[in-house]
Amino acid sequence: LRRVTYDLTGLPPTPDEVAAFLADNAADAWEKVIDRLQASPRYGERWARHWLDVAGYADSNGGTDSDSDRAWAWRYRDYVIRSFNADKPFDRFVTEQLAGDELLAPPYGELRGDDLDKLIATGFLRMAPDPTADNPADAELARNQVIADTLQIVSSSLLGLTVQCAQCHNHRYDPIPQTDYYRLR
Repeated sequence: LRRVTYDLTGLPPTPDEVAAFLADNAADAWEKVIDRLQASPRYGERWARHWLDVAGYADSNGGTDSDSDRAWAWRYRDYVIRSFNADKPFDRFVTEQLAGDELLAPPYGELRGDDLDKLIATGFLRMAPDPTADNPADAELARNQVIADTLQIVSSSLLGLTVQCAQCHNHRYDPIPQTDYYRLR
């Protein structure tokens, strides 16, 4: 019980949960525990953090010393947690993050529920460090770096590829040539 509770929620079982499990002599006692843990909001919080790490989730823009806040970032974090708790199919989860705005017809002013989630999901594409909000000296170079970092996040998280070197040249360790990098970009 202790191991599965840590695995699924990241937290230890409470003394009451242990006592209830030990007192349950039903043949499906174990299955009930698993179902209860997977239905817990803590389940999504525990497992969403792995995806948020991959996506580069941050509550600030990064890239400069001032490191300004992303006032909206928590919405993306909560979307990921809701998706895990709802057991959203992975293909839908990915599609919403890459093109959620394309799944909706403008205007976006009065969105609610799943439609709003589709738009929030595109926060995935804004998780790269972004110094452009802090007016860097070379804004064009900063914008280019944000795009390159976003492409790196997308390719490493969804394609299992690193493509950093291909931005500048063909490289024997990168799995794609420079021409394919710019096609992807």
